[in-house]
Amino acid sequence: MTKLGVNYWPGYAGPRMWRDFRPDEIKLDLEALRGVGIEYLRAFTFWPDFMPTPTRVEPVMLERLREFLDLCHEVGLGVHLSLIVGHMSGENWSPVWLEDQLHRDPTALYRDPLLLERQEFFARTVVAAVAGHPAVAAYVLSNEIPIYGGSSDKASVGGWVKRLYAAVKSLEPNIPISVGDGAWYCMGEDNGFSHEHDQDILGPHLYLPERTPETQLAAYGLSIGTARALAGGREVWLEEYGASQNTFGEEEIAKFAADVALEARMHGATHVCWWCGLDFELIHDLPYEHHAFELVFGLLNADRTPKAVAHALRRAVSQPLPNLPEVGLLVPSYLHERYPFSWEDREIVKRALLNSYATLRRLGYAVRIVLERQFLEKGVAPKLLFVPSTQKLLAPTWRALERYSSLERHSSLEQHGSLGQGHVVYSYFHGSSTVHQGAWIDRPRSFFGGKPRNRYGLPEQPPSRLRSSHGDFALPSSENIFARTPLLLEPEGATVIGRDEFERPMWLRLENRDLILYPLEALASGPDEIEAIYRAVLESIQQPAPESPALVEAVAADD
Repeated sequence: MTKLGVNYWPGYAGPRMWRDFRPDEIKLDLEALRGVGIEYLRAFTFWPDFMPTPTRVEPVMLERLREFLDLCHEVGLGVHLSLIVGHMSGENWSPVWLEDQLHRDPTALYRDPLLLERQEFFARTVVAAVAGHPAVAAYVLSNEIPIYGGSSDKASVGGWVKRLYAAVKSLEPNIPISVGDGAWYCMGEDNGFSHEHDQDILGPHLYLPERTPETQLAAYGLSIGTARALAGGREVWLEEYGASQNTFGEEEIAKFAADVALEARMHGATHVCWWCGLDFELIHDLPYEHHAFELVFGLLNADRTPKAVAHALRRAVSQPLPNLPEVGLLVPSYLHERYPFSWEDREIVKRALLNSYATLRRLGYAVRIVLERQFLEKGVAPKLLFVPSTQKLLAPTWRALERYSSLERHSSLEQHGSLGQGHVVYSYFHGSSTVHQGAWIDRPRSFFGGKPRNRYGLPEQPPSRLRSSHGDFALPSSENIFARTPLLLEPEGATVIGRDEFERPMWLRLENRDLILYPLEALASGPDEIEAIYRAVLESIQQPAPESPALVEAVAADD
């Protein structure tokens, strides 16, 4: 069962909670949240209040923290306690003694020996004060510290994580720990934080605008699914997501929240946490004075009455998951790793993945993220593997895809525990820049089953139609003449299934490999421009798309 949580500040105070501590008011908040099905809170030891000097953790604040945990336990709420909290709701909040140094160099948090010692001292002191409390269900090292401390190198950040993780584990060895960084590396952000760092949980924080509802849901699914693939058996929690009811409708937010919660569960997320518990009426207080939309992010109104999103989330985390056939989506390592002189088109890679994911979900599949390096190392993927609009793969990956989609069994796949032959659906991307065009492949004739005929350094006439016995389809377009350049191929073994309006081969099959020689997914604005072609491909390989299941519907009325 997926656990449902909220990030918590009391409605009367926001981040001023600890200096204006009102247990009776807080208890009313907690009871109201528990009443709508909340099982845990993510709470924050606000650093400026808890550590007023470099060598002192305020005893009064620790007493209030213990009393808060008592209240949570009394009403049946677990607590995920966030420790180094210098960023919150659109503002950075430093202890007075730290302001000047962080103003000069925020990344000193990760590597300055004295600052590391002080952060470890703070973490140890707080954890020691609450160790063993029955309400504490997890520790979170920070709250989105890349916003507070900035981006740094992986080694420095890893050292910071390792030190704090070890300090907390030494006192609470059986309590899971999240870094609290947001896990933004899942979608390619390079800030020094990594799944490789010490942590028991990967916890994405996601606020993702998109062009269509389906690609928006795909963005959440791709992020959480990638976290699951990176986790290596550790749990994945959707540690934070939400939507402000400023100019966004209450019913619309409820549907969005429920759809994302269901998608997260389909990727194995065991916790889903909404930002935040309550609305505020604090228009003259920071940060709300300048970030007014932060006032209306709540699951509950300021008077503690539930919004539609509260009921929708409660149902979304408890309803049975749909039983859907699984399809794989290969994520190139170029999205997450930094290779020298590669001029990566990360935004185009993401666009292709989102459009492919959204289309497959529309067609009724559960999408499993397959990371390129994991596929290369283990040779394991669902029987049907999509590789959308891909220019760049590691050199061995092209051959691994050939073996995977071969009609012959390969001992290397069997040794890795593969299910046997798979079917690969690949679409070509020529590249969008004026350098390093064409697929980055060394044996194109073997992979594509034909002889390439593109001219070097020149765009080719783009197609607008794909014609086959399975249908006549319009192809998406682009203003970038290189991005819309197809692969021109003279077949030498591959079977031509579809051609463009110029009679050039545009859809081929070689063994268990379907090859679309044009970047459908990279250029499409959404699933509408891809669905018919995907459906035709699936039907042509005798795997008709299942009926699309309805996503969870968010309604205002309680059960």
